[in-house]
Amino acid sequence: MLSDGDILALLGDGDVSDIGSEVDELEDDNCFPIDEFDQLLNDFDDLSSDILPDIEEVEPDFINTNKRDIHWVQKPFEPPTINLEDIESEYIDTLKTPIQYFSEYFGDDIFVKIAFNTNLYATQKNLGSKFKLTDEHEIKTLIGIHMLMGCLKYSRVRMYWQKRFFVHLIADNMSRNRFFNLRTNFHVIDNNDIPPCNKDKFIKVRPLCDSFLRKCKSLPVEKNICVDEQMVPFKGMLCIKQYVKNKPIKWGIKIFLLCGESGLAYNLFLFQGFSELDPENIKTYGSGGSVVLRLTENIKPNRHFLFFDNYFSSYGLFEKLLHDKIYAVGTIRANWFAKPPFLSDKLMRELGRGTSFEITTDQPNNYNIGLLKWYDNKPVHLGSNFVTSGELDVVRRWSKKEKKYVDIERPEIVRIYNQSMGGVDKMDQMVSYYRIFIRSNKWTLRMAMHFFDLAICNSWIQYKKHAEILKIPKKKIMDSMDFRMDIAESLIRVNKPSTPNRKRGRPSAQAEPVPEQTYTKRNVVDSAPPNIDVRLDGTYHRALVDERKYATKCKHPTCKRRTHTFCSKCNLHLCLDRTSNCFDKYHTK
Repeated sequence: MLSDGDILALLGDGDVSDIGSEVDELEDDNCFPIDEFDQLLNDFDDLSSDILPDIEEVEPDFINTNKRDIHWVQKPFEPPTINLEDIESEYIDTLKTPIQYFSEYFGDDIFVKIAFNTNLYATQKNLGSKFKLTDEHEIKTLIGIHMLMGCLKYSRVRMYWQKRFFVHLIADNMSRNRFFNLRTNFHVIDNNDIPPCNKDKFIKVRPLCDSFLRKCKSLPVEKNICVDEQMVPFKGMLCIKQYVKNKPIKWGIKIFLLCGESGLAYNLFLFQGFSELDPENIKTYGSGGSVVLRLTENIKPNRHFLFFDNYFSSYGLFEKLLHDKIYAVGTIRANWFAKPPFLSDKLMRELGRGTSFEITTDQPNNYNIGLLKWYDNKPVHLGSNFVTSGELDVVRRWSKKEKKYVDIERPEIVRIYNQSMGGVDKMDQMVSYYRIFIRSNKWTLRMAMHFFDLAICNSWIQYKKHAEILKIPKKKIMDSMDFRMDIAESLIRVNKPSTPNRKRGRPSAQAEPVPEQTYTKRNVVDSAPPNIDVRLDGTYHRALVDERKYATKCKHPTCKRRTHTFCSKCNLHLCLDRTSNCFDKYHTK
């Protein structure tokens, strides 16, 4: 600060008494009044709020509780407050045909790619004239024939072409030798495109997996979902083949599935070791927990309840899912949870069936986990981040000791786990009923057909849900086998000409005498009508005239006339003359 002497030196001979007045005048001329200055600051704040973006508070990284810091308390679990957001619902106005549902998983581009790579593989093997080039329509026929074989289940593939067990829909559309020739050369990708350093063991069927997953991830997810493993049967030589002792299919290729309570698949993970999983997640949550996080990475928070078994459960996984607002329940292995102080099995057996004992943590971060031990015929251990005993209910169980049914108490966590955990098992059950029948040492064929099986099951579940939304009577809803056979027929016959029955083999030297045909007046029954996709495809429907003595009733619903004209592809009699054109009406409406 300037002293009086310094000020005098600067002013020279000026009068010091005038300094104060000059300073006051300077302040009055160059400084804002206090009120105007405050107003300017307020205007600047308003302007900056319009120009500068809002700075969101950065949430700190989630840190799991160290195992040594887990402390169990013997007190009832306090569930968190849950207000789930509404799940987006689908708008359904009309019910699609089975082939339309299936085509959403595998479009024409997939079959074009398979046809191209099958031709390419046959060319690379220098088959020459031994292999006739195929196209996407013939590949569809091949897949459709395999679907029919899964429904009919003949003991041998060759039986479908034998005279005693002849199946027209199969034998009339593809010869036996052509069937085996196509299946031998079946390829989804070009083998030369596989990089030398490839680590993806499923690269030969990866396009099918990606096409299936693309549709699955676009489906609206149910409230209750579950994670479990699935086995694709295969006993050939393969490095990724697994043996699981307690599964119905013990040898095969393992797949981890995320399914809804209805069995609808939303995501999957092809198991080829844990190299595709995040190493940090494996270190923190274990291999099973890493699979759960991989399958649920696209699940929206605060909308779903998740269920899994003891292979996936860990304390850190329950904490992480609660942080992500996914509410989980799972059976547990007690020794993975920092020695929880449960009652002994002997003591709970003495207390009787239906006895339950629960413990909880008291963590400062409010990520509390509850464990429960329930004794039925044997002890069951479960864990959750949102429920334990909850609302008790009573169930009936058979008592071997008393030789009668007894009522026992069941905690809420057991009830909701039993209701919602079986989604993957339902998918397994539906696939096993009509699994595509194939015996081959090529694992690629088995995996490719399994993806088609999964797509059919997913399509049927969607079809049933949409039919219920549209309130279609149950007797008009196709069951799983009819739905599958409808898809197979569409793949085989849509946009293809009908092949007339022809006698196979070498012609005889002498012409066989044609027996004289005698007609009797009777009701002539046509073959079963084709599905709507075949009827309306607009290709190869030709009007022919039969040689029957008596006319056949027209199969158009509104016509009562009789006619000799029939459709060569649909094999149904339809009027076609000057007065009536049922033929055109049937194939256009």
